[in-house]
Amino acid sequence: IRTLLLTFFYRHMPALVENHFIYIAQPPLYRVVRKKKGRYIHSEKEMDLYLLELGWSDLKVTLGEAAEALSQERVRELVTLVLEVEELIGKIERKGVSFKEFLNGQDADGRYPRFLVTLQNQPTFIYSEEEFVQLRIREEESQRRAHDQKIAAIPPDERTEEMLRFHPKQLPFIELCDEEALKSLQARLERFGFAISHYYTPWTASILVEADGGHTSSCATLHEFVAKIRENGRKGIDIQRYKGLGEMNADQLCETTMEPSQRVLIQVTLPDAVAADHMFNMLMGEEVEPRRRFIERNALSVSNLDI
Repeated sequence: IRTLLLTFFYRHMPALVENHFIYIAQPPLYRVVRKKKGRYIHSEKEMDLYLLELGWSDLKVTLGEAAEALSQERVRELVTLVLEVEELIGKIERKGVSFKEFLNGQDADGRYPRFLVTLQNQPTFIYSEEEFVQLRIREEESQRRAHDQKIAAIPPDERTEEMLRFHPKQLPFIELCDEEALKSLQARLERFGFAISHYYTPWTASILVEADGGHTSSCATLHEFVAKIRENGRKGIDIQRYKGLGEMNADQLCETTMEPSQRVLIQVTLPDAVAADHMFNMLMGEEVEPRRRFIERNALSVSNLDI
């Protein structure tokens, strides 16, 4: 409905969009009740951070044989780093490469792959921009030699100007990650004694998580560690997820989307309206091919699907 309305304003009342007179009242995505107090949350990321903050607030975390537990600030820092690893995993896997493949692609110098290149229908990892540029140069030279050989086999009087032109084919590639961001993440994890691979592979020691009652859990990986904190954060809370305004009652609407002091307003800009118009044409238009390409390209990125 939002896309349809934005398309309408863009096509029939463009001055409203161009002058930034249109706003969207953003409804909350969740309502969380804890100790009889309700709170509205507007995004998946905000929800995850809320659960994690609840989760680590009453836990003691000790790394391996350390004499003392981490301070709350250090726990927050470690959890934030694990969230960055999870964000990295999502970016890589949306490009068709599993994170375990990415980890297994680490070379002898400890570098993780930056590009995935398709050479003769075979996927190949490339580890730096310099290597990638050199590969493109070699590939173009190879194509040029093949082109010259093909031209040489044609009698001179049969050659056309178009035949003589060399049109190199682009080397199919995917950039898996930002090299500098990856190095920064690795360096910050190393301050705690971890590597990116420890999200899935066991650490040399254990991460000990002690709850208020004295019960201690041992986590072998960063994945287990952050899962334990999320699990603890969900204790004693009731979570309601909204798929839209239709699932909210009148009181909830008055408390959130209709309350000027509480609601979240998003200003619509011209690029927003252009994107909405493009999306509407693609998903609702008569041409099937653009819609099919969109579905194929984005199918693996779906996180919540209503049927």
